[in-house]
Parts: sequence; structure tokens; C-alpha cells
Amino acid sequence: MLAWLWTRLSEGGARVAISGRALGRFPASEVERLLRAQVLIEERKADTWSVCAECDCGLDARPVEQLGDAFRACCPHDQSEDVILLKDDLSRFSVDTDRLVARIAASGDLGGAVTRIADGVWLLGETPSGHAVVLSIDADNLVAPGAVMAIRAAVGPKPIMAIVHDLSAAIAVRLREVGVEPHEIAAVFKAGSDGMDRLVLDPPSSVPRLVMNLSAQSVTLDGRRLDLPTQMFALFRLLIEQSVKRDPVLKKQDIERQTGRPANEIARDLRNALISSGMPEAQAKSLVATVRARGYRLGLAPAEVVIEP
Repeated sequence: MLAWLWTRLSEGGARVAISGRALGRFPASEVERLLRAQVLIEERKADTWSVCAECDCGLDARPVEQLGDAFRACCPHDQSEDVILLKDDLSRFSVDTDRLVARIAASGDLGGAVTRIADGVWLLGETPSGHAVVLSIDADNLVAPGAVMAIRAAVGPKPIMAIVHDLSAAIAVRLREVGVEPHEIAAVFKAGSDGMDRLVLDPPSSVPRLVMNLSAQSVTLDGRRLDLPTQMFALFRLLIEQSVKRDPVLKKQDIERQTGRPANEIARDLRNALISSGMPEAQAKSLVATVRARGYRLGLAPAEVVIEP
């Protein structure tokens, strides 16, 4: 329900009105819990209804008449167009955005306090793996001038995850270029054993996605071995080893000192080598992520990486 409410806010704005019927898809206990927490706020019941789609009556809305326990939205021109309504259709609820943000953060057991960074952008806290988690009401807010700078000022050198609704491919690429890993809100919420939504960001550490074996000079991602030339393996190893440190960004000057090549050229060659191993181009760009003006970082969380001797 938390993810659903956030989606409604993202699509309809902070003043969106939610009907009782729309809330009927969720358990009554969950709705009541959010009402008590004042995340949901019951407003005055609606006393008008939208006009017919093709109506030329000139009304902005049609009146609602009560008929026993039911209600009728009356069309002044054609009685067959009247709409029979239930009580829940007329119930209206608003959402307290800041309280919803706090509830989302609490559902993920994140460390630290919830902070508003900018208009429509909040810092939710930090995951056990050390990622700062940012929530934005609109993906465009994250790529507005100065947005990433403001987020960096709030979180410091920590790697950043951003949660949004309706993430476009273009914005996802722009965020990864500046070292922010974006997630669709629907993808990071899971139903808990109590039926409540939970924010789940860190994968179980017992199931790593990427395994680097130093003695065998091998790297496996999602169960598939990546066959890389010696120089590409060496750079990939640097990225992997840096990814589990406090600052996961491998700086350009360190790449050039270690490899003797311009950082942008060898990073491009590494991505091409990953593509040659069968990886889609978009995944290769995400895995070897550009951090603008700084360097490159591995596009995985530390909990997803294991380095074996």
C-alpha cells in the first residue's frame, strides 16, 4: 500500500484525492493503521460527481442525491446516464506526504533520520551495506540543476540509491553517469509476512551476484563466467576491490596510474569486453558506471560482491 500511495502522489500531485472505493483493495486493518498514523487523512465527503463523457449540459459537475443507502449522480439530460454510487465512492482521503515518507523509511529499517534535501526529494536513511537511500516524488527532480550536488552534500561520499516512480531509460542513464543507482518504487517493495509492504534494497549477503576468484583470475556474474582479456580483468579487479571500500569510486587518476592508459579509453574497452562476453550494452554501462568528474564505480552493492582468495 505504501508504494501504491507514493505512485498516486507522483501521478496526481500532493493534493490528490483518493476515494474509499480505491482503498477497498487493501485490508481494512492496513487502512486503519495509516489513518491512525495520519498518513491518510479523511476529508469531507464528495457531494458532486463528474459529468458524462459526452455531455453538453454545461455543468462542471453533477449533483449527487441520496437514495436510502445508495447515492445517485444525476444527469440532467438523460436519466439512463445516472450513476449509482456507494458510500465508499463519496469518501475522500488525502495523504500527508512527509508522514508517508517517514513510513516508507521505517518499513525498510534504514539507519539515520529522514531529511528533506530539496523540494520533492528526501533522504530516507542508510542501508546495512552503507548506501544512502533517496526518495523523489518525480524522477525529473533528481536531474534538475544542482540536485545531485545537494544530495552529495547531504550524504557525503556514500554510494547512493534513488527510488522513484515512472523511471525513464534516459533518466536512469543520466543518474548512473553521476553515480546514483535508480530504482522503480514498485520493484523495491515486497509484502512482509504480516501483509504489510516492506522496502527491500539490500539482497541477502548469502546469495552474491558477482564472485571474483583471485587465484583463478576469474569473475562470475549471476552464475555466468566473464571471459576478459588480462588488461580488462586487471581493471575490473580494481573496480571490484574498490566497490567494497567506504568510497566505492575508482578515481580516474588511480586508473591511469595503475594501467598507464587514459581512464575513459580503458573503461570503454572494458565495457566492450563485457559486451563481447554476452552482456547487453545497457548492463555493461550500468556495471561499469561513470561518476562524472571523479571516475568509475561498480554498479553493484557491496553485499552483492564476494572476493575469494
